Amino acid sequence: MNNTRLGEGALGANLQAGAVGSLTLRFYGDSQTYNQTFSSIAANRNSETLTDIQAVPSQGTGGSAVWSRGLGKRQTLVAGFDGHEEIGHSHEKLVTAGKETSAGGRQRTLGVFGEDLIQIAPRWTLAASARFDDWRNFDASLITAPAKSPGSGTTTLYPGQSYNAFSPRLSVVNRVTSHVSWSASIYRAFREPTLNELYRSFRQGNVLTESNANLRAEHLTGGEAGVSLDALDRRLEVRGTVFVNEIIDPVANVTLSATPTLITRQRQNLGRTRAPGAEIDAVTQILSHFQVAAGYQYVDAIVTRYPLNPALVGLWVAQVPHHVVTFQARYVNPSRINVSVDGRMVGTQFDDDQNRFPLGRFFVLDATAWRGIGRGVELFFAGENLLDEKYSIAATPVPNLGLPVAVRAGLRIELPKR
Repeated sequence: MNNTRLGEGALGANLQAGAVGSLTLRFYGDSQTYNQTFSSIAANRNSETLTDIQAVPSQGTGGSAVWSRGLGKRQTLVAGFDGHEEIGHSHEKLVTAGKETSAGGRQRTLGVFGEDLIQIAPRWTLAASARFDDWRNFDASLITAPAKSPGSGTTTLYPGQSYNAFSPRLSVVNRVTSHVSWSASIYRAFREPTLNELYRSFRQGNVLTESNANLRAEHLTGGEAGVSLDALDRRLEVRGTVFVNEIIDPVANVTLSATPTLITRQRQNLGRTRAPGAEIDAVTQILSHFQVAAGYQYVDAIVTRYPLNPALVGLWVAQVPHHVVTFQARYVNPSRINVSVDGRMVGTQFDDDQNRFPLGRFFVLDATAWRGIGRGVELFFAGENLLDEKYSIAATPVPNLGLPVAVRAGLRIELPKR
């Protein structure tokens, strides 16, 4: 049984300062409590045992300031600052182990960035950007106590951590003709481990995944090149892209041990992965109110280096399928009705690092219809998995099925702007 309580707020301003440029300010805050229970399933699937009762409160605040200014008709400068701080804890009652734990901490990330977008020739556009991030983790601890005497526990204080990352990007676009263009980009990026990955353990079925307070940030280096064309008076647009991404120290759930009744994993930095691939997308405006879009992506994400367990080298990265196909058909006519039909085919993938638990391919069809029924009021109907496809979203190792046919309806109300 799961439930979530969430509250959030945001405040912003868009300021115009003439020749000085424009300034966009955003501030936000949120508070969330997530409650969840976990259980283990008998091998014959005839019984289920409660193993874990978990409450996860968290709070976050942040903001950003972005300045931009055009220099003539051929150049635009952008610079900014953003930052956020998260506080999160995980309070658990481990029923079968007879103990209680409380783990968590604070995380603060500050970043500055800039971009220069310039038309260097009539058909050439260059974009150079970079950002610098400082990530800090502090006030982190783990408290463990027997369930029958929670006041007699032990406290482990984790040392503070501090990292920084430089993330540049360089892109070029060449307009070959009025209907054909090509582009290329090279880039670096990073992602810090979340408080959830650092301090929250969880159990799903017979798989226990432990947290890891020593996780390092992920670093990605990649490049891509693509061609874009339009035809039929821009009623048909097609874009194809090839890419390759390499991640150093990706965070993954790594198997530590496996028995018939319990598989134990831990979040670890996996070493190195590589993901070459390609994608193609097309959009066509068949009639004035009717649009069709389709896309296909192929990606071969594999582990290329992991000194702690070389047996994983060459295996697929968990939960990354090779093939994904999507399509969407939209009829938009506000005076009558608006309808969107969406389809998604996901190819075979593996749910674990050792590629022992495959998840078969599946196709899901969704649809939404909406229409305005008054000033600022909109009525909508939505259906998910309309074909009632039975597909696995996890293997624990018992297959966990995705959402069956689900239908919902409601009203959207937009308050008048002043």
